[in-house]
Amino acid sequence: MTLFDLAKKNIKHNFIHYFLYFASMIFSIMIYYTFVSLSKDPKVVARLDNDSSLASMFNASSILLIIFVAIFILYSNHFFTRKRKKEIGIYSLLGLRKKEIGQMLFYENFLMGVGALVIGIGLGTLLSKVFVAILLNMMKLGGISNFVFSMDAVINTVVIFIIITLITSLTGYRIIYRTTLLDLFHSESKREKTPKSNPFLALLSLVLILGGYFIALQPLITKDSIWGKLKFELGMILIMTSVIIGTVLLLNSFLPLFLNKIRKNKRIFYNGTNIISNSQLTFRITSNARTLATIAVLTGMTLVSIGMVGGLYNNVSKDAGLSNPATFEYRITDEASNQKALTLAQNNTKTPMTGHQETTINYVKAISDREMSFAYVPEKGFAVISLTAYNKLLTLEKPNDSEIPALKDNEAILISADSTTASDTLNQSFTLKNSTNQKITVTKTMADLPFSTIYNLLVVSDNVANTLPSKNKMTIQSIMVDQPKDAIALSKQIAKVLPENAAFRSYPENYEALMKGTGVLLFIGMFIGLVFLAATGSIIYFKQLTEAYNDIATYDILKKIGLDRKEIRKTIAKQVLVIFLIPLILGIMHSSVALVALANLLQMNIILAASISTGAFTLMFIAYYFLTVNTYTNIVMGKKKRVD
Repeated sequence: MTLFDLAKKNIKHNFIHYFLYFASMIFSIMIYYTFVSLSKDPKVVARLDNDSSLASMFNASSILLIIFVAIFILYSNHFFTRKRKKEIGIYSLLGLRKKEIGQMLFYENFLMGVGALVIGIGLGTLLSKVFVAILLNMMKLGGISNFVFSMDAVINTVVIFIIITLITSLTGYRIIYRTTLLDLFHSESKREKTPKSNPFLALLSLVLILGGYFIALQPLITKDSIWGKLKFELGMILIMTSVIIGTVLLLNSFLPLFLNKIRKNKRIFYNGTNIISNSQLTFRITSNARTLATIAVLTGMTLVSIGMVGGLYNNVSKDAGLSNPATFEYRITDEASNQKALTLAQNNTKTPMTGHQETTINYVKAISDREMSFAYVPEKGFAVISLTAYNKLLTLEKPNDSEIPALKDNEAILISADSTTASDTLNQSFTLKNSTNQKITVTKTMADLPFSTIYNLLVVSDNVANTLPSKNKMTIQSIMVDQPKDAIALSKQIAKVLPENAAFRSYPENYEALMKGTGVLLFIGMFIGLVFLAATGSIIYFKQLTEAYNDIATYDILKKIGLDRKEIRKTIAKQVLVIFLIPLILGIMHSSVALVALANLLQMNIILAASISTGAFTLMFIAYYFLTVNTYTNIVMGKKKRVD
């Protein structure tokens, strides 16, 4: 019998033991192939070729996915190889040389890799159509993609996984050559040292985490806050460093100390099977502290990324409206092009025009008794309009908003895109260089600008507006249409008839660009988040199964002293629950604080997106939890209940 035949026989007769590793490879191949095939789909390619930023996002994400999948497969292979150390030791005792054992493991890895490639690419091909439809829907492009089998994606996937298979085979060789025969037989019998708790580090962990939360939740605008004293980048680095170090110390010091305190409480410790679950749990947390801390931090980052992008996606319409208060806006440079644009809008039946207005903007120089809190070009001056003109624009663009009441001649309203600028300018006085050198005071500030190309606008009374010089002025045309999101075709037609210096702005084109960008970001975030979730859940799963194989002898003793399957399952469920809850709860806590801070900074509502992503993660972790408990119980007790 050749080594290749022996490898086939091992896989055939012990497939139940190979299944976890085989399933991990299939999942990894399926996910990677699906993502690569997306970028080869004709409808997606047509959109990516027209936008270099979207193509760059896909390329960068595919590299990130390769790294993530490679780490996951290497970890799965490490678990699989470690579990077979005793088997490798038996082969050595039977006379097989290390080189021959390495070849046999390579053949096994190769055969499983080929099988996983075939199944994974097949499943990925079926799933790719679904994911393409989801992506196109997120980008608001619509349409149904035809079934496409991409040979380029197949070749790409095969090459990547051949490289990963070679790396995992080399890892197997390394274990064989660097491990002694004695270590191969006793690797599973090694136990952790009794964990030592440090009260100072336990307290420090809470201080670091709560301190990071405190800084993150401080107001971001006021100068007297911590954010005002620290620069934004420095504040972010400080928060992340504090929370990450605090998380590591929490798992290494605080939780062992907390469990030791519970052990000293006799009423709790000696209640039922708590004496067993608590004793083992302390060792479990200590031995898995690094892995759990890493998963907790990465879970938090993943939830923040998905929640943030989801929030941006849900606020696209609002953001596009803030940037483009009118459906179409342009400067009137000549009456001929203006009439052509208006005619196109008036004759369009798909998105009929609901109104338009020509507004004259006067640029007036001014001086103030204190420093300007915004960008002011002395040669050009302020952008100023009358109150009547502003109220007409308000009626056109936001008919549900109430008009601004009359202003006195010495009063003015500053509308600025920067809320900080607006608040700092309140009650500031200016002297306008008009025919009367009118002195005005900003009595009210607002943030909703009625124009796309003006970022600071001064609204004055009609009397003052009539005295403004007419040397430096321009006229802006604002057009509103019904169903503006569907006015892409009309937007392109208007753009063709206007000169370049008209500074044409289009709500539908801005909305489409935002939907494409945030849609791709959200899809990539959800896709990689799904991969990350499956990988982290599997890592915890593999970790617990390693502990299960190590604890078979321990649970045999418990069975002999009278514990039945139900009691042992309850003990296992308690231990595994804590292991799954720790990274999930910490990840949700970290992400919740970060999302609240970012929502305050960007002034947008992200509750829905954050709730959906957190809920999905929680449900997947629950599924992994029950799977782990069932598998763990079957390992230590056998699949069938024993009848006494």
